Amino acid sequence: MEALSSHPAGEIRQLVVLGKTEGTATLNDFSRELATAAAVDAVRAAGGQDLLDRTTLLFSTGCEGITSPFGLALAVLDGETSPSHPARLAIGTARTALAPVEERGAAPHAHRVASAVREAMARAGLDSDQVRLVLVKSPVLPADSPAPDGRAGSTGAARAAGALGAALALGEVSAAALDAAGPLLRAPLHASRAMAFSGTELEHDEVVVLGNRPGAAGGLVIDTAPLADALDVGAMRRLAAAQGARWDEDGVPRDPSPLRALFLKLGAPPSGRLRGLRTTVLGSDLTPDKHLRAAASGVAGAVFGTIRVFVSGGAEGQAPPGGGLLSIIAEAGAA
Repeated sequence: MEALSSHPAGEIRQLVVLGKTEGTATLNDFSRELATAAAVDAVRAAGGQDLLDRTTLLFSTGCEGITSPFGLALAVLDGETSPSHPARLAIGTARTALAPVEERGAAPHAHRVASAVREAMARAGLDSDQVRLVLVKSPVLPADSPAPDGRAGSTGAARAAGALGAALALGEVSAAALDAAGPLLRAPLHASRAMAFSGTELEHDEVVVLGNRPGAAGGLVIDTAPLADALDVGAMRRLAAAQGARWDEDGVPRDPSPLRALFLKLGAPPSGRLRGLRTTVLGSDLTPDKHLRAAASGVAGAVFGTIRVFVSGGAEGQAPPGGGLLSIIAEAGAA
């Protein structure tokens, strides 16, 4: 991990490593586990177990379409700060205790995530209105689960629990509404600043909170916007333009771009129709997530001129049905 060589390990207070790995996301696919193991070795080589203990790893499988497999390292460095400094990117992390199998994807799961989000916010010094994005990675049911749909049916529920836990911590939903919602996968509730993922490689929830705080060191900022659907190019361009992105008269992104990291989350429309037309997203041998990741990679590539985008499908509890979310980390002052 070459990025770590530019700073002594002792200067890194907190490290977050995010990655998109290629693979089928099936039970016999270990691309995520292999990537995580490689990242662990790289972090340990750079700073030993001490740095690894200050590191949060979050890998997501699925690079269908034209998304490039890649990794992203975000580091909180030691340095003098002052409350008078403009708001800049601040990062906090936390994890829950081991998640009991019988609670995964249910309200108790969301409450545990909410506690971890509050802990991560406190570590970052962020108030709820300063938070722009919460990343949550949650465990799914084991493959031999007696649940009707087994592990496959628990991925969406795990994502919903993670997202609604973030929404609870940010004050976007109430505890009473969450507890009364019934199965979270079908709850009429959603967060507006959370992207949730699920996986078989962990037994607890990992949380990363990102926001803009006055006095935070560095030269980056983050912002987030909702997407009405997979073709909401207008919302993508408006958010990117507000952070300094520009296009030429042919709509081609200018280079170099001030955009440093792109996170895109999309959900399948419940009807399977997009802007009135039928699609095969819900009716093919490919899972909806794979359809969405492939489609989103092309849309994002055309808008931003890069295929280095953290694209994820499945927006349960993260957006209205069929909607999504875009979050961008950019150089401050580029707009």
